[in-house]
Amino acid sequence: MVESKLRTHIDAELSQTQVDELVNLLAVKRGDLEDRIDRLEQQMLIRDDCSHTDAGDAASAQEGRLRARGMVDQCRQTLNEIGAAFRRLETGRYGVSEKTGEPISFDRLQLVPWARSGADDRT
Repeated sequence: MVESKLRTHIDAELSQTQVDELVNLLAVKRGDLEDRIDRLEQQMLIRDDCSHTDAGDAASAQEGRLRARGMVDQCRQTLNEIGAAFRRLETGRYGVSEKTGEPISFDRLQLVPWARSGADDRT
């Protein structure tokens, strides 16, 4: 993705420096999530040696794999949101609420750079 093509909505109240910071935050978070997914998937692949595992340990291991699967699903959902944020940057729709059309504050975007709406938007 070429950063020079990334842009915010015309009504977004963001400087180029702020946009650059938000793009960096999105990229770092995407990398962190991809790494976390890799680690969790490796954890889920660990197989128990049935000859050395009692029923309680096997159940505990299964529960751990199920928890890891849930975390992977959450990470993938966030990755999808980050991808959508990059698409909004590519099309010039980033930085305004999809609900109200009002600018999303830089403070909110620093916390959740893939945010689609402002913190005060009503559902």
